[in-house]
Amino acid sequence: MATALSSPPSERVRRVDVLAYVFGLMGLVYVGEFALAVLAATATTYEAGMAALGGFALLGTVQMYRNPDFLRNGAEPAPAYLYVLPVISTGAALVLVVGWVASLA
Repeated sequence: MATALSSPPSERVRRVDVLAYVFGLMGLVYVGEFALAVLAATATTYEAGMAALGGFALLGTVQMYRNPDFLRNGAEPAPAYLYVLPVISTGAALVLVVGWVASLA
């Protein structure tokens, strides 16, 4: 049974676009955290490992976006409920960036 949240608000935004955005944002946060640790000269092996994980997330983002057929229903338009993921992820990333800027000041 179709509901208002299961119908796509836009035909142009695919499922793979939403998921690739969330994965890419996660990768950027991990790599950014490591870059700040390197600039502060406090980088540890844990942060280097997280940066590697972030790099793999960025590579996975590229792979997802280029081959949407590898994801189940990846080429279909994204339903409305999937739009919650990027909104929450973007908000969380902004909180981290504000924290980074505040710690540098």
